[in-house]
Amino acid sequence: MYNNIMKTLFTIGDSFTYGQELANPSQHAWPRLVADSLGCSIINDGSPGVGNEYMVKKTMQVVGELKPDLVIVGWSSCGRQEHADEWGAYDIWPGCNNRVFDEDPKLQYRKELIKYITLYNNEEHEYRRWLRQVILLQSFLKCYNVDYRFVSAFDNQHRNEKYMKDNQGYADMIDVSKFIGWPTAGLVEWAYNSPIGPGGHPLEEGHKKIAEKIIETLHTTR
Repeated sequence: MYNNIMKTLFTIGDSFTYGQELANPSQHAWPRLVADSLGCSIINDGSPGVGNEYMVKKTMQVVGELKPDLVIVGWSSCGRQEHADEWGAYDIWPGCNNRVFDEDPKLQYRKELIKYITLYNNEEHEYRRWLRQVILLQSFLKCYNVDYRFVSAFDNQHRNEKYMKDNQGYADMIDVSKFIGWPTAGLVEWAYNSPIGPGGHPLEEGHKKIAEKIIETLHTTR
C-alpha cells in the first residue's frame, strides 16, 4: 500500500494525461485523482500533442532533479515524432493538422514535413521505436530506484495486435508488472462508455474510471 509513505507523484503524457476538454484539468484529470487517493502531491506534466520522445527526456530530467516517489508515464501514440529546428523542438505525426504552424508564418515550412511523413511513414518502424523507448525508460527508472508505472493512452495497444509477433524480442524485455493494461488496454479502453468531449477526450466520468483502474493496480502490485 502506498499510504503515508508517498510524497510526490510525477505524471507525464499527452492530452489524455493533461485532461484536455475538462472544465478544470488541474482538479479533475486522472493524475490529480490518483494523487489525492494516495495522499501525495502531484506534478502533472501532461501536455496536449506531445510525443514519447518528449516524455522520455522530461522524465529523465525530473527524476534526476527531484527523484519523485512514483512516476506514471501515459505513453502517447508511437506515430508521434519529435523534430527540432532553430525555433525549437516540436511534435508531429502522420496526418496531423497543427494549427500552431498556421498562426506563425515563420513555421509554415514545418507543414511540408507533415506531408512527407504522412505519405512515407512506416508504422512498424514507429512501433519498434516506441518499444525501445519503453525499455530504455524502464531501465533508467530502475537504475535510479524510482518506482513507476506505464500506461498507454491510445493507438499503441492496437499496434500491439498487428506488430508484436514480429517484434517479440523487444516485447519480452518489457516489465509487464509495471505496465498497467499491457498489451491490450489503456486509457481509452478504461474510459469506455463514458461521455467524451468534441475532440474525443474523456470527461470527468472517464477520468474517474481511469484513476480507479490505476489506483486498484497500484494497491495490488506494489
